Amino acid sequence: MAKEINALDLRKRFGEIMEEVRYRKEPYVVKRNGRAMIVLVDIETYEASKENLKEEAFIEEYTDERIAEFAKEDAVDEATRGRVQKILKSK
Repeated sequence: MAKEINALDLRKRFGEIMEEVRYRKEPYVVKRNGRAMIVLVDIETYEASKENLKEEAFIEEYTDERIAEFAKEDAVDEATRGRVQKILKSK
């Protein structure tokens, strides 16, 4: 769970907080006027987060139309379906 600190305290203790974030892997939520503004995380966490965002960008959102296209592409005729069922039953 992330620790919380206000912006003024962060300025006063920046070196100490930076070491906690880096070496203890302790994230900090920095608040201003009681509202969360930023999160401080170590570089490895940040890099992993960037990689996750890249991977998510490649995930296609499937619309109803795209799903219908998949179903059409996957459709087989009755003769093929019968042969497949026969093969599966024999095993």
